[in-house]
Amino acid sequence: MKRILYLFPLLFCMCTSSDDTTNQSTFSVATAPSKTTVTIDEPFTVTVTSNETMKWMAVTKDGSDPVDFSGSNFGTSKELYFNFDTLGTKTIKIKVKNEKEEETTKTVLVTVTRGNAIKITGLQVKSFYNINTAWDSEYPATDSNRLADVSFGLVKQQQSNPFSSDYFNNSSWCRSTFKENQGDLTWDLSSLNLFINPNASLRFGLADIDGQLGQDLLNGPPDYKTISFSSYLAAKPSTITYSFPEINLEFIVSVQWP
Repeated sequence: MKRILYLFPLLFCMCTSSDDTTNQSTFSVATAPSKTTVTIDEPFTVTVTSNETMKWMAVTKDGSDPVDFSGSNFGTSKELYFNFDTLGTKTIKIKVKNEKEEETTKTVLVTVTRGNAIKITGLQVKSFYNINTAWDSEYPATDSNRLADVSFGLVKQQQSNPFSSDYFNNSSWCRSTFKENQGDLTWDLSSLNLFINPNASLRFGLADIDGQLGQDLLNGPPDYKTISFSSYLAAKPSTITYSFPEINLEFIVSVQWP
């Protein structure tokens, strides 16, 4: 009797092992980044290859688990497109499913260095459309609360779709605190690590903020002005003044060159 009892566990293990081998997936995926070290805003690719057709793919750039799948027939090779505008080691995760919905996840590590990127360290608004006039008309002319509560925004063009090489999105990059009643229209941005390739451009917007509402201070449309830094590559000034006399707009950007 003891022999039979000892034999049952052995038979069970043998049967389980045989079933696992039969059901084991052969779906395999490999990733090959074009670069593992890049500079601020520098585009690069990651090529994903598989031994089977890749039916679904999900991608994240912050190390989180990919959950939003793009459904398509990616074949057995697909090139993905990226760039980063912050420093440090970045974790890209790519989750792939085959036609049987078997899935595998791959991780790619990329180190981002400064390169020739400038750092925006501050901004001062000197004037804007209808400065010193009533933007909050509910207050009397003698009340300082009638003046604009000023906030600026910077919008940067970024690679926002890893599945397309030419899909860029103008994304909100920096939104300042607001200065009540025009206040001291100077902002210290040195702690925000705002790095940008000097050949890139930015959209600058300015608004009067009242709760969740905002009024354009640039007399738009459009409600932004485009600025760039490429003209200053040789001189490398620490401050750059941008003027748009047609709307009485002038502001100064403080920058740090590498």
